[in-house]
Amino acid sequence: MKSKLKFEGLNKKISRFCFVFWVPCFVFLCGCDNYYKNDYVDNSPTSGKLKVYYSEGLKGHLENQAYTFSSLYGNAEVELFQACESEIISNFLNDSCKAIVISRLLGEQEAKAFDSKKLHPAYSPLAKSGVALITSVNTNISKLTVEEIKKLLSAELIMKDSLGNSISPYAVLDNKCSSVSHYLLDSVIQQKQFGAKCFAANSSDELIKKITETPNQIGFVDFAWLSDEDSDLWKQLRGKIKFLAIGRIDSIYFAPNQSSFKTGEYPFTRTIYLLRRTDDFSLAKGFESFMAGPKGQLTFLKQGLLPVRQSERKIEVKMQ
Repeated sequence: MKSKLKFEGLNKKISRFCFVFWVPCFVFLCGCDNYYKNDYVDNSPTSGKLKVYYSEGLKGHLENQAYTFSSLYGNAEVELFQACESEIISNFLNDSCKAIVISRLLGEQEAKAFDSKKLHPAYSPLAKSGVALITSVNTNISKLTVEEIKKLLSAELIMKDSLGNSISPYAVLDNKCSSVSHYLLDSVIQQKQFGAKCFAANSSDELIKKITETPNQIGFVDFAWLSDEDSDLWKQLRGKIKFLAIGRIDSIYFAPNQSSFKTGEYPFTRTIYLLRRTDDFSLAKGFESFMAGPKGQLTFLKQGLLPVRQSERKIEVKMQ
């Protein structure tokens, strides 16, 4: 009888030991289940990690979109990387990121490079922006035709200012490898290099500083950089710089804004796209859907760009 009691007591001790030792181990191992999980690959439309490369001019817009998206979906983390356009495409091709945001689609040679790797990136248009021309408020120029801009970028432009004086302005680019520079070379002057009176800054901030300090210089910058009139940057620049109106002919000119982007009357209007190389059940697709959806589109609108999709407004007129 005593031996039986001792045996039962031993069983209880063993059971207690197993419970105390193995249960925590089991919990620990279960907790380590995702230890080797790659959140950049094993993600969903609302969770995981995503690297996005983007053009400099879109900085304020992408930061706001990513912050709002991550706030709504706490398990999603969007990491933003600003780079030159060529670097953006290269990183996208080499799988350093799953999504990019730029102001154009892939060119013919770039598409062939992706085809060679059997890659066919999906894309969505997000908003309309444009290449804006800015100058100091002390510069007596308020408008330019497209032909005058071509002369400015490819050779030397001598023109009359608003007071009738001869003026030979300099062109300043935001960066020699930016999307703005690529657009001007490829779509405006259609040449391989800029003229003698065209210089490149290192960033949009540096360009704006040059423009505010020196009259008779014309800066070429992504309108998205300056589109938000409620931003601290625009408040600092108000009264120091001005946008130049652009005309295809010398009788009708348009300033860069949501209206001229909508009608297509602003000559240097561009579309902002998100391109992704992942399937539909991924964080890249989730972020894309958010920016192309109602909340993302409203955010673009409030920050001064033209969203590609606008919600319908139902107006009921009651006749009494």
